[in-house]
Amino acid sequence: MKIGIIARRNGTDYFVHKSYINLINNHSFGIVTKDSNLLEYDGFLIPGGYDIDSINYNEKNLYCNNIDTEMDMIDEKVIKHCLKYKKPLLGICRGIQSINVFLGGTLKQNIFNHNNENHFINFSGENYLVNSFHHQSINKLANNLEILATSYDNEIEIIKHKFLPILGVQFHPEIAFSKLNKEILNIFNDS
Repeated sequence: MKIGIIARRNGTDYFVHKSYINLINNHSFGIVTKDSNLLEYDGFLIPGGYDIDSINYNEKNLYCNNIDTEMDMIDEKVIKHCLKYKKPLLGICRGIQSINVFLGGTLKQNIFNHNNENHFINFSGENYLVNSFHHQSINKLANNLEILATSYDNEIEIIKHKFLPILGVQFHPEIAFSKLNKEILNIFNDS
């Protein structure tokens, strides 16, 4: 299976952090930019990054930082492609937020106690320690998504599509190993 990892930008330069490549090391991969042919990929990974423009969920910008409309456009294009072709998709941090927003949900533009901290989430009745590097989170959940895990303060931490192989996690399994990594990566192995 060939996984397309959506590139992020630093100015005009595209990049993918090596940790995302290491996370999917059992698969071949390519780097997806605005000019990529999405049909050449069997699945996709939307990594973390800067905030999504709140205009995408019909709200005034109160706390969104470092907005990059090209990144928003690429994420949306990939999500719609995965819906159309039923391809597996894993969203990490900004990725879970993109999945929710571009399927019709909204975000909380600024939350506390989730930036640079570790905390527990409840998944399938068990507690797992995860990292956290975000100041935004899911507010209104999009149609056809369901919550699989929440944090101690009821922030949404894992979502999945009800009918398609689409999964999102708010934490960063690529940075620090989690006991959930194997289960998360099954999105690519089971499809």
